[in-house]
Formats: sequence, structure tokens, C-alpha cells
Amino acid sequence: MTYQFDKSLPLKKNISAIAAEEIEGCFISLDTLNIHEAIHDIRKRFKKLRALARLVRDEMGEENYKEINIYFRDLGREISDLRDLTAHIETLNVLRERYGNHLYVNFFNPIITQLEKERDKMENEFRSQNFFSEYLPEKLKHAQEDLIKWPVNSNDIQVILPSIQRVYERGQKALNNSYENPTTENFHEWRKRVKYLWYQTLLLQETWPQFFETMEAEIHLLADYLGNDHDLMVLQKKLNSEDIKLKDPQHLELMQAIIERYSQFLRSEAKTKGQLIYAESSEDFTKRIGSYTQINWN
Repeated sequence: MTYQFDKSLPLKKNISAIAAEEIEGCFISLDTLNIHEAIHDIRKRFKKLRALARLVRDEMGEENYKEINIYFRDLGREISDLRDLTAHIETLNVLRERYGNHLYVNFFNPIITQLEKERDKMENEFRSQNFFSEYLPEKLKHAQEDLIKWPVNSNDIQVILPSIQRVYERGQKALNNSYENPTTENFHEWRKRVKYLWYQTLLLQETWPQFFETMEAEIHLLADYLGNDHDLMVLQKKLNSEDIKLKDPQHLELMQAIIERYSQFLRSEAKTKGQLIYAESSEDFTKRIGSYTQINWN
């Protein structure tokens, strides 16, 4: 089962099956992928689980929702520093591909080398604590046994509509905040809201595949713009820290200029895409989604 509802199944069955599959996917990643790929995949699955819980938040109740959301949020944070180092390296490779022809050959190498050494050291620390072999599997097993029996009793697909409206409305507000006050924090907040909406459209694709596949692709592209921009900002913060040592101050200045240039491009693209996606009121958007689900589910 992929990360989407099967409209031939009751809503409650969909929720439990998808939650179980995402947890099982975490175990498979630990067993089959290299540790950095596994961490990335597991963190994405945690976000999907949180988005799934958010979708039925009103049905399961606030206390149950918070327990699930906080559990996977905090567990994801425990591996976020290691993931960030890999993301820094990936971002530098993107910048090298985009701007490398205008720079000397080894421009990015000193930074990547330092990040790889720091990542190796951190990975070894995790392994010395049996984090990947014992601690994380135990936490996943607890989630598998106790945290995916979600109290969702209604099989009426319409129970998801309050969450859809909240997510869309908060995304609109975050879009406006980002360009009225373009801080890293505001863009990161908008990115989170966009990803929630993206996950919701993934789950609803069977409602009307041709429509939702197109909408999902557009929201996914917006999420990528904002995700890449966020990676740039986190990398910029890392470069300004004492962790990275560069002999030539101009090296850092040029890195900052490259980051700013690419960030401006991404934010410009995101603005146009965002304005299109958030063009209608949250009430109208929710009513439209509700009509589609009413026609094709009930």
C-alpha cells in the first residue's frame, strides 16, 4: 500500500494500514540502506505519520493527536543533526552543479571534506551508543505496538475537512508572512505548511486521480523550492559557525554570495507557485475538496 487512501476501504482501515506501513518501512530502511539514506527515509516517514495524524486530528481528539505528533517529532529530532550534515553536502553538490563552471575546480572541496569528517565522527558516536542497532529499533517497536492503534472510529471521509481547511489557511498566512517579513524562520514555517498540504493531496489521490496528481505535483514542486531554500539557509548558518575553517576570507564571501543568489531565485519561483496554489479562500478550497470526496467516496 502506498501513501494514499484506498477508497474501497473504510477510512479507519486506511489510517491503520498506512501508519503500519510507514513504521515497517522504517525497519526496512535500517536493514537495507546505508545509514545516511536510512536516516533521510526514516525522517520522511515520521513526517508522513505526523501528517496522517494531523488529517484526522479532530476525530482522534487533541490529547491523542499530541501524543503521536510529539513522539515522532522528538524521535526525528534525535537524528536531525546527522541528517543536516548530509544535507549540507548534498546542497554543496547542487551548488557545484549549478555554479561550478564559474569557479575554480576545487572550490567546494575544503568545505565538503570538513563536513564529511564531522559526519563520520557523529555517526561513530551514534554507533558507540548502539543507537541504530538497539535504541531506534526499540523506539520504532514501541510505536508499532502502541502508537498506531489510533482512535479513529468514523468511516466518513468528510471528517478530514476541518484539518484540510486549517492546513490550507495556515499555509496562506505563512505565504504572506514570508514575503512581508522574509526571515529564515518565516520561510521555514511556510515550508512546513506546504508539506502538510502536499501529504494531504498524496493521501487523497484516488478521489480523482487526474486532478489530485496534477495538484500534488505542483505542491511538491513548491515544497522543493522551499526545501532547497531552507537547506541553503541552514548551510549558511553552518558556514558562519566556528565548525568550518576556511583559509581565505574571500572563499566564505563568495560562498555567501552564491547562496544568496540561488535563494533569491528559489524564493521568486516559490512566490509565483504559492500564489497560484493559495489563490482561493480556505473555505472555498475545503468546500471543493469536500465535494470531490463526497462524490467519489460516499
